[in-house]
Amino acid sequence: MTQASLPIWDKVIFVDWHGLLSRDPFWISILNNPRHPLHGQLSEAVKQLFSQNDLLVRDWMRGSVPAGEVIDSMQIKLGKQYKPDYLLRKLFEDCQRMRTNRRLLQILQAAQNNGTWIVLATDNMDCFDQTIRRFQGNRRKPVSADADETQSITETACFFDDLLCSSERGILKSEDALRFYGDWLSNHGLDFRNALLLDDLEKNCRAFCSVGGSALRLEIDTLEKKSATVAASIRSWLQAKS
Repeated sequence: MTQASLPIWDKVIFVDWHGLLSRDPFWISILNNPRHPLHGQLSEAVKQLFSQNDLLVRDWMRGSVPAGEVIDSMQIKLGKQYKPDYLLRKLFEDCQRMRTNRRLLQILQAAQNNGTWIVLATDNMDCFDQTIRRFQGNRRKPVSADADETQSITETACFFDDLLCSSERGILKSEDALRFYGDWLSNHGLDFRNALLLDDLEKNCRAFCSVGGSALRLEIDTLEKKSATVAASIRSWLQAKS
């Protein structure tokens, strides 16, 4: 009887988070609850932060501005019933509430089972980075195919083989793809020819392709409507690199 051959880990799929794996916002427990006393204030402050304060948001994603400083800039009036660090604590707590698109995880698990690294690569903040790393050590379980179309970030974190986050890398994906991904690739004996990026933003896909990688632009809505097509596209790339 011949021994089954082990998979050769000679390819990597980098996969984005927001807009592809998840659409959940920060402070989801407050923003999704109109009866929360801070719902109105926070909803307006978050809207202004992400639509009018692009420089601050980018610095937060680069790790040069901490979450607490961003919250202070929002000037939310908490009232006596809340401790001063309430919004900071809720930010970190609610990161754990974010839900992940299970269908994409199922597609990626098929690639992972055949010797492909699956790495979360995201322009994201300190709170997200710390949340993912906190749960990365959990026992990995197969992605189930039950009726629920999503699963929690606490279940998802351990699925990924590694994490590249802009707040830890100090740079955004579109700014310098070589710097963002290059160290990880070289440390694993790979280069951009062995790498595929799944991302919802054209600028990130374009930057990745400019340094020799392949990219597939996807959004959650596209995935939900054309999951079979997405799975076939990923399989085609994997077969071409085999």
